[in-house]
Amino acid sequence: MIKKERTVSGFIVKLEALVRRMPEMEPGRERAISQLNKRRAGYSGEQKLDYYLNFLDEKEYWIYHGLRLSNGSQFFQIDTLLLTKGSGIILEVKNWNGTIIFEPEFHQVIRIHNEKEEAFHDPISQAEHQSRQLKKWIAAHGFPDFPIEFAVVISSPSTIIKSPSNQTSKKVMHAHRLLTNLNSIKKLHSIERLNEKQLKKMNQTLLKKHAEHEIDVMKFIKVNPDAILTGVHCPKCGSLPMIYHWGKWRCTVCKTTSDTAHHQAVEDYFYLIKPSITNAEFRKFTHLTSVFSASRLLGQMNLHLGGEKKNRFYIKPS
Repeated sequence: MIKKERTVSGFIVKLEALVRRMPEMEPGRERAISQLNKRRAGYSGEQKLDYYLNFLDEKEYWIYHGLRLSNGSQFFQIDTLLLTKGSGIILEVKNWNGTIIFEPEFHQVIRIHNEKEEAFHDPISQAEHQSRQLKKWIAAHGFPDFPIEFAVVISSPSTIIKSPSNQTSKKVMHAHRLLTNLNSIKKLHSIERLNEKQLKKMNQTLLKKHAEHEIDVMKFIKVNPDAILTGVHCPKCGSLPMIYHWGKWRCTVCKTTSDTAHHQAVEDYFYLIKPSITNAEFRKFTHLTSVFSASRLLGQMNLHLGGEKKNRFYIKPS
C-alpha cells in the first residue's frame, strides 16, 4: 500500500522553469541543463522500480517515496522506504548505465560509460547512513527498536555490476532481483516488532514529519535575476513573447492563440523570483500594459490573495 506517492521533485520543476527562461549564451545554462538531466535520470530510475513494487502484497508492505526527515539539525532523505510489521527496508535507487565497479576499500564507485570514467560516492555507504539515521529517528519518536535493512537497486537491466568483494552482491542488485531479496529479508525478520496500532502511529508520524526540500534554484545555479527572459511563451512553438490583444495571447511566429498561456509565466515567476506577485510585477513580467487586464487574468487563476486594494498581491498555492 503506497502511503506516500512518488512525485516529481520541486527542484526538477524549478530547473525546467530556469532552463526555459535562460538565454542560450547565459553563463550557468550548461550547468542548469546538466543538473536537470541528472535529476530527471534519477527520477526515471525510481519510476522503473515501481513496476516491481506493484507485485508486493499491499497488506504486508507500506511504501513511502521521497521521505525527508530531520534528526535535529540535520535532514536525511530516503528514495523509497518499505515498512512491514517486522522491519523497515531502505531502497537507494541508481539509474546508472555502462559498467559500474564498486571499490569497498575506498568506498566509491567507478562508472565506465561511453569510454568515460567517473567516480561517485558509494551508494552502499549512503544507504547505510540513512538506515542509521532512520533508527535514530525511530528511537527519538518513542517507537520500539526496529530492524532497518537497506539495498542499492540498479534500475537499468543492461548495467554491468562489478566488485572485488562478495559482500557487495548482498546489498546491490538489479531491479528484477528486488522481490527475491525482499522475500529473504521477510524471512530474516519474521517476528513482528510493531503491532497494527504502532504501525499506524508510525505512518502518521512519518507523513507529518516529512519536510519538502526547498532549494533556491537561482542561487544554486548562480543566475542573476536580471538575466531571466520575461514574457509569455507560446504553448505550441515555445516562442517568446506572445502578444496580448483583444482578450487573447497571440504568437507572432506560429499564430497560435491562447486564453491561458500566462499561467506558465506566473508559475515560472513563482519558481524563480518569489512566491507572490503583484499586478505591476505581473504586467512587467508578461509585457502587459493594462492594469485592468492584468487584474482580470490574475483573478481567474484562483490564486490566494494577500493585502488590500493597491497593496494586493497574489500568492502561489501550496
